[in-house]
Amino acid sequence: MEVLDPGHRAAMITHVYVSNYGSIGPGIELTLGALTALVGPPGAGKGCLLDAVRFLAECANGALEQAAASRRGGGALQRPRGSGAVTTLGVAVSRTEGHGFWLVQLAPGDREGEPRVKSETAAWWQRSALTRLVKPGLRDVFDAGSDPPEVSFDRLKGSPKGFSRKDKGRSGTLAYRGVAPIAVSGARLVLPLLSDGPLTPMRDELRRAVLYSLAPRPLRSPQKISASRRLRASGENWGSVLRALEKERWSEQFLASLSQVLGDVDGARALSSGGFLVPELRHGVDDGGRERWRAATDEPDATLRLAAMVTALSQEPPLVLAGFEHPDAGVDRGALPALVEYLRGASAQRHLLLTTESPALLDLLPRESVYSVALRDGSTTASPIGEPERRALREQLVAAEGQRARDARSDRPPRGP
Repeated sequence: MEVLDPGHRAAMITHVYVSNYGSIGPGIELTLGALTALVGPPGAGKGCLLDAVRFLAECANGALEQAAASRRGGGALQRPRGSGAVTTLGVAVSRTEGHGFWLVQLAPGDREGEPRVKSETAAWWQRSALTRLVKPGLRDVFDAGSDPPEVSFDRLKGSPKGFSRKDKGRSGTLAYRGVAPIAVSGARLVLPLLSDGPLTPMRDELRRAVLYSLAPRPLRSPQKISASRRLRASGENWGSVLRALEKERWSEQFLASLSQVLGDVDGARALSSGGFLVPELRHGVDDGGRERWRAATDEPDATLRLAAMVTALSQEPPLVLAGFEHPDAGVDRGALPALVEYLRGASAQRHLLLTTESPALLDLLPRESVYSVALRDGSTTASPIGEPERRALREQLVAAEGQRARDARSDRPPRGP
């Protein structure tokens, strides 16, 4: 998997590690490039991988309890793999001034669906202390076993700052290097509580990661007015973001990108209606010079998702990581090259993490940017691919696409006489 040079951008989430989360079994490690695509058939667990990163980003914002509660029905944190099984989530971050990692292990709490922090470890190395990019062995550091990880900072180059915490009943035992102690319960994470210090650059980058799930329904429906000008993960404040566009420095870039991806769409706005905002897109002008505005309620699903995606990727400052589930869904095959070209350009400022089931999109993606995602023996796996694996994956996707088309035809009502 190709990894960009650290000088390519000011901040990067370079690695992700997930173990025992949803359909994901023992450790999956992703090395993120500028554009990383999780490709596999339906039900393979692509969305689960994306959600694991989303969950960790929410935790970095101090929302562990809320994040766990929103997933309680899905059982993402409740894998019946033995009494000692834990969920392990970790990321490695690189910035201009240094590098670090954050590792969290969660175990079932006293109440169903409420996780307990079994261990938490974080470390940060100043770049000035390094002779090269420190790449700790993530499979060693992000130990997927039931025991809390043992991290030997001394065996890595530089002098790291950070902490290692292990749960000892109701409160954690914390050993610090350069970070003031914080009293914390087993239900809270330490990193989000830090107000200042060597670890805050890493925490701040994690807070600038958004994994989007842009379903057409919330984009199409009238939306409540929101004070937030950052597009939220589900897009429920899209109308408010569009309404503020004229005052934003990135408005011209946004309109140019809309035209690149959607062809005839060259404008966007949100109108007030009964205390709500109704998003609209402009499709050029008619022969009489009148602007052709169309309400979101009348737009195809694919158009809405792509317009919201372009909104997210046009925002300033750029996100450090942006994730999108099936950005190609419903998109005409002939429009895919323009979409890929746009995504490659957008990845110059932030990492992009995508999921897809499309063989046509797979054909357009660089092989080194693809992870093949599969479900084997009940667990999701993900691995880089060579050319033979790419051909086999494409055949699998074509077969799944054909089956979906046959299923759709069989569900059609019979034609009348």
